[in-house]
Amino acid sequence: MARMAACSCLIAATANAQDAALPEVKVTNSIDTTEGTGQYTARKLSVGKMEQAPREIPQSISVITRQQLDDRNVTKVEDAVKFSTGINVTRFDGAGNYNTFQSRGFDLGSIQLDGVPIPQGNYSTLDAAMYDRIEVLRGPAGMLQGGSEPGGTVNLVRKRAPGKLMLNADASVGSFGLRRGEVDVGGALNASGTVRARAVAVAEDRDSHVDTLFNNKRMGYGTLEWDIAPSTTLSIGGAQQRVRASIDQGLPTYADGRLASLPRSAFSGLASNRQDLETTDLFAELEHRLSGGGTVRLSARDVDRTAFYSAARANSALAPNGNFTMEMVDGLTHVKTRNYDLFASLPVDVAGRTHRLLVGASRSENKSYDNNFVYGIPSEVNLLTPNYNAPYPALVLPGYTAITTRNENALYGQAQVSVADAVKVLAGGRLSWADAVTRSTSTGAATSVADPGRQFVPSVAVLYDFHPQYTAYAGYSETFVVQSQLDAAKNLLAPRTGKQVEFGVKGEFLDKRLQAHAAVFRIIDENRAMTDPNATNASIAGGKVRSQGFEAEVSGQPQPGWDVVAGYAYNDTLYLKAPVAQQGQVFSPVTPRHSVNLFTRYAFTSPALRGFSIGGGISYRSEFFAQSGALRITPGDYVLASAQVGYQINDQLALNLSVDNLFDKTYYEKVSNTFRQNFYGEPRRVTLALKARY
Repeated sequence: MARMAACSCLIAATANAQDAALPEVKVTNSIDTTEGTGQYTARKLSVGKMEQAPREIPQSISVITRQQLDDRNVTKVEDAVKFSTGINVTRFDGAGNYNTFQSRGFDLGSIQLDGVPIPQGNYSTLDAAMYDRIEVLRGPAGMLQGGSEPGGTVNLVRKRAPGKLMLNADASVGSFGLRRGEVDVGGALNASGTVRARAVAVAEDRDSHVDTLFNNKRMGYGTLEWDIAPSTTLSIGGAQQRVRASIDQGLPTYADGRLASLPRSAFSGLASNRQDLETTDLFAELEHRLSGGGTVRLSARDVDRTAFYSAARANSALAPNGNFTMEMVDGLTHVKTRNYDLFASLPVDVAGRTHRLLVGASRSENKSYDNNFVYGIPSEVNLLTPNYNAPYPALVLPGYTAITTRNENALYGQAQVSVADAVKVLAGGRLSWADAVTRSTSTGAATSVADPGRQFVPSVAVLYDFHPQYTAYAGYSETFVVQSQLDAAKNLLAPRTGKQVEFGVKGEFLDKRLQAHAAVFRIIDENRAMTDPNATNASIAGGKVRSQGFEAEVSGQPQPGWDVVAGYAYNDTLYLKAPVAQQGQVFSPVTPRHSVNLFTRYAFTSPALRGFSIGGGISYRSEFFAQSGALRITPGDYVLASAQVGYQINDQLALNLSVDNLFDKTYYEKVSNTFRQNFYGEPRRVTLALKARY
């Protein structure tokens, strides 16, 4: 935080020392941005290393631009990702700090920070104020992040330092005690604009519709960019976020799986529950732009995350009279992730045509400190007559008992070959060497070792520009996932393997202000761990599942002043090979078979209403459920509506009012099991933001 404060002071001091109007400077960094475009679409994306138009990427992909985030007063990455077609966000605490993302029935496993993957885990993402856009790629991303789930990836693209002095300030108030302030300042530090900086600071406090809960956040982000030469830029920076909150681990159900009809304020914990999260993200990036249009980029990223929780929580089904068993547990987790990545993207002229070549190498190091938790003595309490101020026992953490280290070295590449004026063939893959070892902290002995050896993940696709505005594509890609289960001989199971086939069409209209795509896909994932029929405490790699479906999305401006984002996804998942009880059943019950997202906004241009804008949207999720054996917990489907009204006071100031869950629908957003992890969705939420732009 000190570095970020110093950066802000340096910007201010430099501005005072120069003329009131800095000379026009040109930022030479090649990264395209959505900030300041006012658009719901991005012309270039960076999720595939090479900057490409969405139409050039042979997979289903969505982008949440800076304008979308601002229009809808969205400050959490998890809330923004919900806007994406076919993406499911599963939360594990009431404040929404612990989450996982699913796509096409599979966890994403990793998210990417500027193209560098880090494991998801039970750690909050950094505040959305530091990002220019969020890119959501559906389907295997093995070439980008090695051994990973076949669902896809989310790439968070940070804000860059601007070439001209700028100052943004937002102040928000809203339902459930929301108070938020955000300052974003940046600009050139010298007259030539070759040295630039940016700093973002966020302070947010909010309560909750759930009794006693609160969530307070402080985040700072800073970056410094230096054009060492006209074609070479060095970027360094970092972000730090601290969250202090209550933890809520959800409500129990009745023993038969029926969801209790309780007030949405119901809480199965104590006022002393705590959740402390710390994240530090440091990065350095050196980019060299080649004269022929290519790019060479070297990046390093170090992410350090800790999470402490002290939770009184439900640990039994709910009795008819409201009684349940409450347990107390303290836990501390710590994960360090370090990544290095070097790649070159080159245009190659052969036989009168221009082709593109991507070659790269990466190394990832991940160290997690495990099993540092302690339980208190359970007690019986009543959910209908709670005593939130009951004492919480003094628990002493035993310390970490194990440390797991995972390393991966990889070579990756892709050739984009222009075989005809309208046809491109993309072929590539990733060759990786991964290993994982868990060691006891007391003895240093290895308690489990995974060494799957060399793994190659191929991908191939064909793109056909059959019309100036349309591209059809067909793609095939594979994945592998290292498993942690043991067989009867106490050996780790072989990795899971998966493959996807996807066919789609993408279009660009109205000078690329409107984009659309549609895709069908099928994923087969096999060698999944399942119980050994001859040894109940062991596993075999015999499971096989299938996910298939259809996705369609349109986004952009059908006409000036009218923005729209609309998406539909159909997803069908099935166990193909599994124990008898699961055979032929739904593989991913948390994934709704049908989902719809729609949001539209219109800015008036008539003199009488100039400056005003209105917007609204709906979100639909068909029935989903949780199942254990014959017991099924089903909350049913739901539709949520939202609304937005904006007023541009002048060129610098704007007011924005947003309402989520407009009709205050009562629904369960997540279900899991009979004893906890069942969450009501948030009631109607109103947010009023004053936004200043200078």
